Formats: sequence, C-alpha cells, structure tokens
Amino acid sequence: MARPARSQDEVDKIKSTILESALGILVEEGFNGFSMGKLGKQMGMTTANLYNYYKNKDELYNLIIIRGYDILYSVLCEVVEDEPDPLEKVMALFNAYVEFGIRNAHYYHLMFTMSSPKYLDYVGTESEGIAQLEKDNSLKVLGFVVAVINEYTDGHPGYSGIDAKLIALQFWGQLHGLISLSNSGNLREADESPERVIGVILENIKIIIMRGLT
Repeated sequence: MARPARSQDEVDKIKSTILESALGILVEEGFNGFSMGKLGKQMGMTTANLYNYYKNKDELYNLIIIRGYDILYSVLCEVVEDEPDPLEKVMALFNAYVEFGIRNAHYYHLMFTMSSPKYLDYVGTESEGIAQLEKDNSLKVLGFVVAVINEYTDGHPGYSGIDAKLIALQFWGQLHGLISLSNSGNLREADESPERVIGVILENIKIIIMRGLT
C-alpha cells in the first residue's frame, strides 16, 4: 500500500527542520564545507530525499539568509512602531540590531560575517532568482533603517550635506564591530561586564548622533 501523502503542515515542518540543520552546518563548516550529503547524514535522510524539499545547497543557503532578514526586519519594525520621537526611533533600531546580532548569532554570522556567495556570484546561474530575493530582503532592511535615520537627520545642522545612507553605513560598521566582539567572546575577555560595555557604547553613539557628523 502506498504511503499517504504528507500534509502541507508536515512538509513545512520538515522543511523548517532542514533549514535549521543546514544553518548549524554552515556556521560550523562554512559554505564550502556544506553539502547536501553532509546535511542528509546529520538528519538521517538520504540525499535524494532532501532534493524532494530543496533544489540544492545554494537554495538552502539563500533561504536561510532570507529567513534571517525577515526576522530582523520584523524586530526593527516592532521597536519603532509606537515611538514618536525620531532620535529614540534611531536608538531603538540600534539597540534592537545589537540584540538581534547577539541573540541570533548563527543567523548574524551567515548574514554579515561569513565569507559566502552574494547576489553577483549567482548572476547567470539557476540560483539567480533566489539570490535576487535574498538581496531584495537585505536592501529592504537597509532602506527601512535609512528612512528612520533620515527622519531624524533631515534638517539637522550636524548632518548638512551628508546622505542618510552613508550615515547608516557608518553606524552599521560600529554596531557590527560591537556585535562581533561580543559573539567572539573577546568583549567578555576584555571586560567582566560586557552588557555594561554595550550599554555605555550605545549611549556614546547616541551622543554622537545628537551632535552630528559635520
């Protein structure tokens, strides 16, 4: 007797489990060390069965990154939703971004730290479409942050002639460094209270934002 077809809920749960397992392997072994065969072995599935759910490792990788950006975008939208003050909106974004990077260290590593293929590497390949979706998701997050920053900096004399995107990229670099120090364990080695250090640095960034960059 033929096995009954899985329900859509069952299929979705299996696909989600596959993504989580793939995330773990990617973080531990990098993109080049990841393979469908290795993933199948870890999950107790045949490689052929994996291909029933995902086309290849590039699709899996890009879908994981897309999921990460979906989570981040949702978090950022939520923290500014009921905040009327433009400066506090910016700081809410920055605090939420740091918290996301630390609490979701695996996703953050793949999204912002690990050396791995980007959209331009997929142009002209069968994975160009899914890579475009990943890029669109990342740019949606950046665009949202730029818009919130522009709300505060527009008309501020300390930002005269400076594009809001460049401002976002400058502070992004600082926040990324802070997250990287925390996730690597180096911040805890440097100070017994890394949470305090993060709070102080974010307050210092707030002072810089209030003063402006010109």
